[in-house]
Amino acid sequence: MKILVVVMSCNKHQHLWQTITSKKINELIIFTGGSDKTFLDEKNKILHLKCNDFYEGLPEKMILMIEFVLHSNYFSDITHIIKIDDHDNNFTEENIENLYNLAELKEYHYVGQRLVNKTQYPWQWSDANKWHLGKVSENSYWHEKNFAGGYVPWLDGGCSYILSRDAMKCVWSWYNSSNLKDLREREIFEDAMMGKILYHHSIFPKEKNYGIVGDKECINK
Repeated sequence: MKILVVVMSCNKHQHLWQTITSKKINELIIFTGGSDKTFLDEKNKILHLKCNDFYEGLPEKMILMIEFVLHSNYFSDITHIIKIDDHDNNFTEENIENLYNLAELKEYHYVGQRLVNKTQYPWQWSDANKWHLGKVSENSYWHEKNFAGGYVPWLDGGCSYILSRDAMKCVWSWYNSSNLKDLREREIFEDAMMGKILYHHSIFPKEKNYGIVGDKECINK
């Protein structure tokens, strides 16, 4: 097992990058958008992606990061990624080391700290369709447009989640750099998108608290 920590960020949050990359974690990158080409700055552990770098770009940012990890020689031995947010999550070297003892990673392909479904949502479900309003750019497809793409149970991205390489391959087979236009008009919530794609490949979420602080209270099961 070899776990790559992938920290989702944006160029607006560059002030956070040095603190994150200074952690004593060998397998760690920050991924960000807004570049005119996709490349890995290996020295500084920054993966620059040719994609939208704003809120509405979160789904394509995840897709292109997964594509790069799957097809780059840098990461050919990676068996899992753990997706972490740059400012919502607080994690330590010990947190990551402890993941190697997580029994669930031997059995499940999709593990995270907070399972979300209709019965658990902390607000009216219809409001979830509007969560992005006021966050996306004015020229976004999703500006003043509610999401109606459907939901299945998923793992909350604000509390982090782990994908096996097999799960990443399923995601890439669904969306990749060849069909980003379709993606941009179908998905706005990166974590809900993951749950939906994996559901169609019979990969279901497993909830497990592994000690990383998220932006919400995580449920320990």
